[in-house]
Amino acid sequence: MAYTLYGKAGFGSVCVEAALELVGADYEFVEVDPLGEADEQRRVRAINPVGQVPTLVLPDESVMTESAAILIWLGDRYPGAGLAPPIDAPNRADYLRWMLFLAASIYATFTISDGPERFHPDSATHAGLLEMADRRRLDMWTVMNDAFDGAPGPFLLGESLGLLDVYVAMMSRWDPGRAAFAEACPALLPAVELTEADSVVAEVWARNFRREH
Repeated sequence: MAYTLYGKAGFGSVCVEAALELVGADYEFVEVDPLGEADEQRRVRAINPVGQVPTLVLPDESVMTESAAILIWLGDRYPGAGLAPPIDAPNRADYLRWMLFLAASIYATFTISDGPERFHPDSATHAGLLEMADRRRLDMWTVMNDAFDGAPGPFLLGESLGLLDVYVAMMSRWDPGRAAFAEACPALLPAVELTEADSVVAEVWARNFRREH
């Protein structure tokens, strides 16, 4: 049986779409817009009460949400793809640390940027919320960049492409854009560029990112 991935082009489903392609899984992509009109938002909440993508329906019809959790699960479910360190690998702890760091400290800032009204109803506060989200994001990118400065590479965790690389590469395309990411994260950029040169990742990116950000 196939997976069903609910997502939207350019949104957080991109990394899961890439992961499914990289492991060679059979899946169907269903486009939904979590920021769309009320009826579209209801459609999203029918499969994920939080109203977010990605949402992945597994072959047994159980549902997974949260991009980092889905990526970690897929990496462990398909060990032959070599996209995640095995449980007993020396770099497993770093893998888990940075996957969760990305989800909690960087991805979360986009939730504010995509809808400050969800955090405070007074529009007079929105500019301040957006500014603080941008500042927090930059600070967290800097923390990660500094941690990987001098790492042997060429990918973030060593010699081969992994899901951590895919996760970073996706977010590097989001606000404030690739140019700002390149300036803030020179230590991460080479792995991102190498990830995007992978033929499978490049095909997924072509479907999701139609222009440079």
